[in-house]
Amino acid sequence: MEAYKQRTIKGIVWNFFLLLLAAPIGYLVRILYAHNIPKLEVGLFYAVLDFCCMIIIFKDFGLNAALVRFIPKFLYEKRNDLVKSAIISVGIFQSFISLIITILVIILAPFIAKYYINNQGQFTGHLNLVIHVLIILNIGYCFQSIMDVLSNAIQGFQNQKYFGTINLIKIFLILILSAMFIYILGMHNVFAPVYAYTLTPVILILIYSYIFVKKIFPEFLKERFFFSRQLIKDLFSYGLPVMLGSAGTLILGYVDGICLTYFTGLNAVADYRNVAMPTVSVLSYFASAVGSVLFPLSAELWEKGYKEALGYGVERIFLYSFVLVLPMAILMAYFPEAIINLFFNPQYLSAVWAIRILSLGTLFMTLNRIGFTVLNGIGKPMLSTKILYLGAMFNLIFNILLIPKFGIVGASFTTVSAYLLMWIFQAWCLKKFLFFSFKIKKWCLALLVALIGIIPLVLIEKVIKEVSLKVIIGSTVYLVFYFSGVFKERVVEVKEIYETVKRFKKEK
Repeated sequence: MEAYKQRTIKGIVWNFFLLLLAAPIGYLVRILYAHNIPKLEVGLFYAVLDFCCMIIIFKDFGLNAALVRFIPKFLYEKRNDLVKSAIISVGIFQSFISLIITILVIILAPFIAKYYINNQGQFTGHLNLVIHVLIILNIGYCFQSIMDVLSNAIQGFQNQKYFGTINLIKIFLILILSAMFIYILGMHNVFAPVYAYTLTPVILILIYSYIFVKKIFPEFLKERFFFSRQLIKDLFSYGLPVMLGSAGTLILGYVDGICLTYFTGLNAVADYRNVAMPTVSVLSYFASAVGSVLFPLSAELWEKGYKEALGYGVERIFLYSFVLVLPMAILMAYFPEAIINLFFNPQYLSAVWAIRILSLGTLFMTLNRIGFTVLNGIGKPMLSTKILYLGAMFNLIFNILLIPKFGIVGASFTTVSAYLLMWIFQAWCLKKFLFFSFKIKKWCLALLVALIGIIPLVLIEKVIKEVSLKVIIGSTVYLVFYFSGVFKERVVEVKEIYETVKRFKKEK
């Protein structure tokens, strides 16, 4: 069991480190667009991107998640031939479906541009521009579906060394390509991000195909491939419920932008998707790091019957994730104007209240991501699907009701409420399967310390007027106060952290 613990720790630390590197790069991409591309065209780009992300679920069929679920099983059974057959079968199927959907989007592009993207009439007379953006980005997402197969195959091998680098390399390529198109080729328009996002998956496929064949699965070319109806049946039996769940995730994640596009126009989309959501999404990177390790590992532990160990691990991960994300969420909710003035420009100040609301919602977003990862890993994707659809339908209904009147504030409030609703149901289900308990007292103590820490923030803001200095000093004082409090109240055990770090260093 110690080996599993060490693998979990190492994987989470490595992925979290890489995601921390990726976070500022991703933010630089948004800043680059905000300063060099008209706000309306930024909104156009994200409106089309949201559309692409919504339809990508029909290219997936849950088979990517099935790879992550079954590859560890096949490796444990020493069936490398099944590993290769599963990867190739999924790749062929995904490529075929992606091609069909891309062709359909190209045919329907004029209709989509006129009646959805340009519903508020902001590009009337320039619909050809919208159509071109739709077509190019969908071609890029055709390549992205191939990269997704490769990425999930690497994750299935639990090779965190390479899997963790994918997101970092991706966002770095987007930044470099966007900067080249803007500063070298003079594209101060929507096509800079469009071309960057389209070329990036092509480059990633070239890089990681080589890594996968040479470093991760060197037997790939030697192993035999065979078409197996039973294998396909197993993949689809697991994948289809996950696809339905993924559809719920996408509805939850992108319906805000879609409803904003239709009801309020593209400037609101720019506020929400280029400023508000990327700003608060930084707080979800820890959950992404945990999830990338926890999914295949929880599948393996569940398969071997180590339920008690898995339950204990999930209990600690939930608590520590909450303790880590909470102070950052409060700081972000306290300083939204400063963040926008420092990194963007005053025309995006209309995103202030969206940042405040969404930043607090990232607490539930983080816990949900971890919980859904575990439910899928222990073979309960249908349960995840039901909870996701509950949240997604809640989000869709209240977006339609609130966005026409309240805009991005209504979208933010609805999203946070949906995350909270899902977390309540998810926590109840997880406790039934893993028999762990939430340390409610410790959660409440962390929240109390976090709220009391706002008092020195208010005092500092009254004394210091310079924006950057106020943010730096205020954040430092707050974090010192908060973490001193959680250690003093023993919300977090110093001894456990020390032993964890010590073991990690030894293992390295």
